[in-house]
Formats: sequence, structure tokens, C-alpha cells
Amino acid sequence: MIRRAVGLRLRELRADAGRTQAGHAGQAGGDRAYYVNVENGKNDISLDKIVALADALGVEVAELFSGLDS
Repeated sequence: MIRRAVGLRLRELRADAGRTQAGHAGQAGGDRAYYVNVENGKNDISLDKIVALADALGVEVAELFSGLDS
């Protein structure tokens, strides 16, 4: 499922950046509970939120999808 794959990729990038879920969610303008569900593939995510999460990590949006199977 693509939601789960993107969530795992977000988790990987967040961990590489040394960020907590709460810290990253807050910097992206969201809350931790929502972000945890995104990382676990339980929430749909809008394009606006994808851009905000990428910006908060300091990566291009394409990096969130890098290495995912289609």
C-alpha cells in the first residue's frame, strides 16, 4: 500500500535528520497524533501536507517517494 510505503520513507528521513515525531510534526504545522498515523500508513495525506513535511525535513518532495515501488 502506497500510504504505508510513504509513511516508512518519512520515518526513515525523519530519523536520519535526528528529529522526533512531535518535533517534525510541529515544524510542518501538524500534530503528533496525525503524524504518527501518517508514518503508520493509517491516514491519507494531502499534497499540501506532503510539501510541508518535505520542507520541514529540508528535502525535495521527490525524495519522499525515492526508492518506493510503484
